[in-house]
Amino acid sequence: MKKFLINIAIFFAIVAVVDFSLGKVFHYIQATAGGRTGAEYYVCKKANEDIIIMGSSRASHHYVPEIISERLGMSCFNAGQDGNGIILQYGRWKMLSERYTPKLLIYDISSGFDMAVNDNMTYVDRLKPFCSAANVKDYVSSIFPMERFKTLSSMYCYNYKFIEMAFDRLRNGDYKEVGGYIPLYGHIRSEVVEKGRPEKETSIETDSLKLYYLEELIKEAKEKGTQVVLVVSPTWMGGYLAADAYSGIRTLSERYGVQFIEYIDSNICDNPDYFEDSSHLNDKGARLFSEDLVSRL
Repeated sequence: MKKFLINIAIFFAIVAVVDFSLGKVFHYIQATAGGRTGAEYYVCKKANEDIIIMGSSRASHHYVPEIISERLGMSCFNAGQDGNGIILQYGRWKMLSERYTPKLLIYDISSGFDMAVNDNMTYVDRLKPFCSAANVKDYVSSIFPMERFKTLSSMYCYNYKFIEMAFDRLRNGDYKEVGGYIPLYGHIRSEVVEKGRPEKETSIETDSLKLYYLEELIKEAKEKGTQVVLVVSPTWMGGYLAADAYSGIRTLSERYGVQFIEYIDSNICDNPDYFEDSSHLNDKGARLFSEDLVSRL
């Protein structure tokens, strides 16, 4: 029995050493990668721009930092992340705001990622590699308590991201040259255009957790002296949600005195030349939108 217990202890010691060593390797790859991995690490650990843009893919594809920076006379970085929203971005804000205070935070509201009920576990995956920071671990664990123990393993924290990191390690820091912006150059399919204007919903089932952290983001930013602007950027034909569906966001903006700009009925929404698909502007549309947004700001 004694020998068996010793062997068990040796086994777990080896696993711990391997896990720790791989964690160091994964962190090095992440910290020196280009592509989206590099952009993600930059936002969490290095960004110091005056203006930070947050949101989902609609943020990463719609806001051109070059235009915003030139027109407002301040540095700008686009921290939008495809397939994610407030659950991820609030965790990033915790890291970013601990390091410095941006002058302006532009948050692009996406109904699916910032308001609607869905699987929030998918949104913490990109925070797991940063759970060595106490504030990030506490945040993730407050949503999913078991993550406090799971994230003790480096292999667990990085396993979903290793292939992406490996490819991005081969790239240069292209994300920095364009300020995190990801341009799209396609055009919306003709069959989508021919379907015409979608029938709009006046409400959706909202996730109280998402709205809670969106409010926390606004509140913390305001307390630090960061100006906040909430934006519903253009969607083809104004999307499937009517303005009434964003009443909760409008209430938040009024409560904290932040600007809320929505493009549901904008002329941009009706021109197919400006869209990659029904949810995303192409580069031509993004540049027009960025110019228009700056004029409103």
